[in-house]
Amino acid sequence: MKIAIIKPSSLGDIIQANPVPGALKSAWPDAVIHWVVFEAWKETIDLFPDVSHVIPWKRSGGISEFIRILRLLRREHFDIVIDLQGLARTALLARFSGAKKIIGVPGMKEFSGFIIREAYPGSRNMNAAKRCLETVRYLTGKTYAPRFSLALPAIKTPELEGISSADKLIGIVPFARGAAKEWPLTRYRALLERILSSFSDAKVILLGKGSCNFPKHERLIDAMNKTTIPQLAAVIKQCRIVVGGDTGPMHLAAALDVPVVMLFGGSDVNETAPVNARATIIRRDVACSPCRSRPVCSDYRCLAEITPEEVFDKMAESLQAQR
Repeated sequence: MKIAIIKPSSLGDIIQANPVPGALKSAWPDAVIHWVVFEAWKETIDLFPDVSHVIPWKRSGGISEFIRILRLLRREHFDIVIDLQGLARTALLARFSGAKKIIGVPGMKEFSGFIIREAYPGSRNMNAAKRCLETVRYLTGKTYAPRFSLALPAIKTPELEGISSADKLIGIVPFARGAAKEWPLTRYRALLERILSSFSDAKVILLGKGSCNFPKHERLIDAMNKTTIPQLAAVIKQCRIVVGGDTGPMHLAAALDVPVVMLFGGSDVNETAPVNARATIIRRDVACSPCRSRPVCSDYRCLAEITPEEVFDKMAESLQAQR
């Protein structure tokens, strides 16, 4: 049994789809699973133990790269191709892959449901991990609960200045994709100061992409833009807790069973919140939320109303529960 999964981006969405290969292997233990992914996220799939082959897709390659991927899929003679992205270009890849059976994720966009005629009927308005697993239920007739599996490589904690494997780390991920997902930096700074003053035995490590000019501190480590995805996973696994918005590193933390405090603004908590029981969600029930990153306001009050004190208290509660 040869199966191809098409889910090219992005980090958080790919992590949410992580339970699918394991469910497929439970149904068909002899299955050989391939995964089509943009090159930028290839290292993420390398952490998925149930995926045998990664097919890197050069995002900037245009139509010639699309044709190359399509030809590769056709040469492999797949039994099943699953489009977990649900967009027009991924649906076209699946539709013309030559696979014996093609299935699309519920709630496909860009008219992709007309391209993949066997798109699973359903809505996007459900948890992302469970929505991806609906394709497996459709194929097998069995329901699978989301079970995340990540195989961290045998690497040491990244050689970053000021960090060792013995450190007690608290992670902060300040940035996300779009202002509707980002808590103001002034709030993160206030939270950071509270953490450093309250936990004298802990170091705070800044993770993800971006840049923020927080005041230097002997127990503050700026690892932003300095880690590969496997290194990021290794650092996150060492953290006692990670705080941030609806963004890839936060979903990676939840998949690694690290406690998280996630701040939700424009995202729909019903769709993208982690299923991990160790995840604490903070959000404001304002009239325009969730806007799904298409804001109708200019002040993002869904995030602005969340206070550093509230986040710190939730974080402290989670840390206390670990003792």
